[in-house]
Amino acid sequence: MKKNLFLLAFVLMSLFSFSQLVTISGENQIPQIGQEIVYNNINVFGFNLAGTPDGINTIWDFSSLTITDQVTFSYTDATTEPATSDFPDATIAEAISGTEGLMYFKTDNYFMARKGATGSMYLNYNLDSALLLSFPITAGENIENSYTGVLSAQNLDMEIDNGHVEINADAQGTITLPNGTVLTDVLRVHVVENFRGMYDMGFGPTEVITINDNFYYWFHEDYTNPIFVYGTTTVGGLSSDETESLRFQPIVISDTEEESVSTNLIYPNPSNGTLNILESESYDIGRVLNIYGKEVKTFVPSSTIGISDLSNGVYFIVLNGTKGKNVSKIVLEK
Repeated sequence: MKKNLFLLAFVLMSLFSFSQLVTISGENQIPQIGQEIVYNNINVFGFNLAGTPDGINTIWDFSSLTITDQVTFSYTDATTEPATSDFPDATIAEAISGTEGLMYFKTDNYFMARKGATGSMYLNYNLDSALLLSFPITAGENIENSYTGVLSAQNLDMEIDNGHVEINADAQGTITLPNGTVLTDVLRVHVVENFRGMYDMGFGPTEVITINDNFYYWFHEDYTNPIFVYGTTTVGGLSSDETESLRFQPIVISDTEEESVSTNLIYPNPSNGTLNILESESYDIGRVLNIYGKEVKTFVPSSTIGISDLSNGVYFIVLNGTKGKNVSKIVLEK
């Protein structure tokens, strides 16, 4: 009897733990054409990757880290870029401020896979894709992907050999960003990618270069792209180098976004771009804020308004008038 009771207790505890696992759906995470996402770079001094365990969760407090500068990730239609013929099934191209060339991706609502890159190093995964992100993903999940392709670097045209990506949702919890913003239900995803460049020097393929990417991405359900990134890229072979990256999105959750969200006068939610406003006659001014608190649209309140000109994502509709202020959180899904 005691054994059965112990087994029952174990099952119940397991079910409770499972119910607490964080899942990122992919509804908001994949960047869209026309988006620009700003990150603040951070000095790595004092950075603690592990965080502090708190049951099944982890607490990452990065509030003491020092911001150095900014970098912007811009996304364009891959079919309009000069190298589109090299990557025919790429849907989006990524430009990073201060960096030469573009990264080409094949994307959908729930995945993002690298097709290749131009710039100081040329990569083309041919018919394969180097999977970067796949959603939905829940804490504890693991995904693997292999690929081949071609690589041009150091004035050599090489074959990509043993290309492999492993994605592991290895931790969840609460993060405090360097600007003081606290976000709960965050999922950390560990992505490790390795490949080597092989060149035939006349006596068979020879390893010329090896590349290892070891990156950690922190995701939150409401935000596009990771909210926090740490990783290293190690290059070996004829020459060696290692670069370290540490950056975060400067998200600000103000009282407009949290404390002032009030009775929802706006529907439907989610919306395809047309919103109905109850009691619109009581409000004189309307504003639309994105998830970062930036004003992206203004309007005169009426029974119906349109926001289909905005990108999919989470927005706050702020109404001001004789009845005071009303804030509604809306998800735009066109």
